[in-house]
Amino acid sequence: MTVTNDEAPAARTVRDATLDVLRALGLTTVFSNPSHTEMKLFEYWPEDEFRFVMGLQEAAVVGMADGYAQGTGEPALVLINGAAGLGNAMGSVYTAAAANTPMVILGGQQARKMLLGDPFLVAKDATQLPKPYIKWAGEPGRPQDVPALIAQAYQIAKQAPQGPVFVAVPEDDWVRPADPEPVRIAEVESAVVPDPAVLARIAEALNGAERPGLVAGGPVDAQGARGALVALAEKLNARVWGAPVWNRGAFPENHPLFAGVLPPIPELVNERLAAQHDVVVVLGGPAFTLFTAWDLFSTAPADLDRTPRPQLTPDVRFLHVTDNPQAAAATLANQSFVAPPGAVVKGLVPLVEEREPVELAPVREPVAVPEPSTPLTQAYLFHVLSQELPDDAQLFEELPIARADFHEQIPLGADNGYFATASGALGFPFAGAVGYALAHPEKRAVVVVGEGSAQYTLHALWTAAQHRLPVTFVIPDNSGYLSLKYYLQDQKSWQKGWDLSDVDMAQLARGFGVRGERIETPESLRESLRSALTADGPVLLDVVVADPGLFRL
Repeated sequence: MTVTNDEAPAARTVRDATLDVLRALGLTTVFSNPSHTEMKLFEYWPEDEFRFVMGLQEAAVVGMADGYAQGTGEPALVLINGAAGLGNAMGSVYTAAAANTPMVILGGQQARKMLLGDPFLVAKDATQLPKPYIKWAGEPGRPQDVPALIAQAYQIAKQAPQGPVFVAVPEDDWVRPADPEPVRIAEVESAVVPDPAVLARIAEALNGAERPGLVAGGPVDAQGARGALVALAEKLNARVWGAPVWNRGAFPENHPLFAGVLPPIPELVNERLAAQHDVVVVLGGPAFTLFTAWDLFSTAPADLDRTPRPQLTPDVRFLHVTDNPQAAAATLANQSFVAPPGAVVKGLVPLVEEREPVELAPVREPVAVPEPSTPLTQAYLFHVLSQELPDDAQLFEELPIARADFHEQIPLGADNGYFATASGALGFPFAGAVGYALAHPEKRAVVVVGEGSAQYTLHALWTAAQHRLPVTFVIPDNSGYLSLKYYLQDQKSWQKGWDLSDVDMAQLARGFGVRGERIETPESLRESLRSALTADGPVLLDVVVADPGLFRL
């Protein structure tokens, strides 16, 4: 983006000082859908030094930044309007907060001299709008404070527990004179390490267990400890479970010690863990992210107030490791330790005693090979996709109803990344994959998202096309919001509410400049997948599948 003025102003401005700060912090990729309240930053834009990534709607912009930050491990930079634009983006901000994604969001505010009135696009109580789903928010007391405030925001976003932060910047601040002295940026490094006494206590519990188990959350992978977790599990000969709401692959799903992803219902968590373990160490995130209470399905409404709060079984000793003090305080576990989960995993490997690698009884049913049919089944689609995936493909999944089939048919390997929404809000994978591909164009990002979920950040297709990104979008298209159907199947008046039979994802993709194909038979599926996974640029496959007729956790 460039404003075609003949000459840049000679006086050093807040904009100039801010660009210096962004260069120093490495924030040179900007995700944006700007309004006029941000335009002054882009005057005399140094496009040879900064990459501008345009999104067509703010929810997609923040989702792309989320995927980019998860791909780089560093904070991403977002620039959007701080009022209506931030309101559009809040579902994606909510998800980024749940995933502990580091992100600096600059929100455009109206000019200072207009704030006494009620001007167009004003952000009233600017720092309050994104709360409580951000880690920190600030606004400059004077224009000259903007660069230092952004540097401060960056450091706060980066420190554990990481998360998105927000800075409101009035429109006219960018062109005000800067302070004569450059902003001094301190090198803030995390020095938080596990207490050796804590490591010894956890190792003692694992060594003393007859049937130890591990539950892994996304931070294990985000903190670079995936390989160490494999070594820890193999040394203990312990099963590893994916934490409920498994939003990032922290353990290879094709490893013989992987036991599957725990369901987000306390009664089912208890059933599975109590049958297998006497000690369980939960590594990363909240002890258990719960989705719903089982008694809502099994208890008469008049008795709900008499049912107890969900608890973990007393038959298992639970130890919980998290770098989030709030999650530690709210844990359901017996003991909780505030420490970086990745560092704890690495520290435990030399402390645990090596056990004989005895083959453990399987806890998962053998997966049947699905048969081809017309219409296709989602299980068959995933089975064929698993055979064609590149070894280092990065999977982005959002399948509220089809998730069990996805994990059964696509056991992801050691080099496959796996990313999903960390919250109940929809839309992250579709946009997140585009952001990840901007960070890692050498890898294939593969999105597997239902046609309902795709609508939330559909605009990301345009950005993928503009940058010719290696993203393959696979849509298991069952023509409906099946989560609504399964919950409300006895209420016939809701049928039109879950019917999406007139949505043609292939045509929508072509409208955004992405190659789109609609697949209805097994004969064309494999060849289309093979072509889409090796194409030069993005491809969307709209695969018509049958209603599975069953919701499985």
